[in-house]
Amino acid sequence: MSQTIENSRKDLLATLYQLRREKNWINHLLESIVEGVVTLDNYHRITYFSHGAEKITGWPRDKVLNRHCDQVFKLADSNLRFSKRIPGAGEQIKLLVLLEAGRKAILSFTGARLAPSEAGPARVALVFRDVSAEESTHRLLGQFLANISHEFRTPLSALAASIELLMDQAPDLSPTELDELLKSLHLGTLSLQTLVDNLLESASIEAGHFRVSARTCELATIISDASNTMQPLIEKYDQRLVVELPILIAKVKADPRRTVQVLVNLLSNACKYGPSDAEITISAVAEGRYVKVSVKDRGPGIPPEHRSEIFRRFMYPTSLQNNSKVGAGLGLSVVKAVIEAQGGKVGVADRPGGGSIFWFTLPMADEI
Repeated sequence: MSQTIENSRKDLLATLYQLRREKNWINHLLESIVEGVVTLDNYHRITYFSHGAEKITGWPRDKVLNRHCDQVFKLADSNLRFSKRIPGAGEQIKLLVLLEAGRKAILSFTGARLAPSEAGPARVALVFRDVSAEESTHRLLGQFLANISHEFRTPLSALAASIELLMDQAPDLSPTELDELLKSLHLGTLSLQTLVDNLLESASIEAGHFRVSARTCELATIISDASNTMQPLIEKYDQRLVVELPILIAKVKADPRRTVQVLVNLLSNACKYGPSDAEITISAVAEGRYVKVSVKDRGPGIPPEHRSEIFRRFMYPTSLQNNSKVGAGLGLSVVKAVIEAQGGKVGVADRPGGGSIFWFTLPMADEI
């Protein structure tokens, strides 16, 4: 009997040791999970709060244990309490939660029911993660798709109408009417070409395949090509384009085609957001080893708080978000990518008298 008791004692110790190892392993696993894990008892008091939950919410564990979940997870956009929105087993719900220090975040909660015999005082387990960035991306993508659809639909509708009119009434149209129709076709084609170019460049940048082929070239020729390309659009809006270049202007090191695209994007925005009968100015000045090119418009301007983000993809300044002329949100991001790939910088400033000055720099060829 003594031997039997000793064997039982050893088996019990081995079992306890194994249980401790498994418990430590489970605790280590829970602590290493980046998602937040929280368990609640029958009274919705917090009985477990993982390291991931601390990082996501900003609440330290010792301040939330045994507190009611409504005190920790406060809903920011609803009068309901969190305890009334707890998802069931296998269900998922996204809630805007007011976290520690007044910070708001969209958290995605997944629920699970725990068996009483295994869970002890815990009856509910929740796994959650911060999806604020994902939701923001989804909103931006939806806005982008809406804008890109509008950007395609408008020139396509104009092209279709002009082509249909030419097919039906070409023999009866006067030279002036034919000229107007051809201008409409040209503008529609130009708009689509600019949009497609920006889409392709943006996709290339996102995929990491974006490259420029910089070489010595004439800045005056680049400005002339961009001006000639945009002249029909400028005339359409009854605007005037003024080019101010020094008599002697240094050659630059740049990719001519992509730098023309930069100016086309800036001029297109100047036309789109500027009033009729306004003046748009292109100027260039030498600044050390660089040439600074500026496009000055008479649009609504860019609020100072948005200037740091205006060159990012899908970003629209608050003052322009409700403007019916808002574009796809790609042009300025392409401008930034092209110029920085050529060793230059971009920026925006207020124009005296109203409007904005979008500028970029290019390295002088004789300094390379």
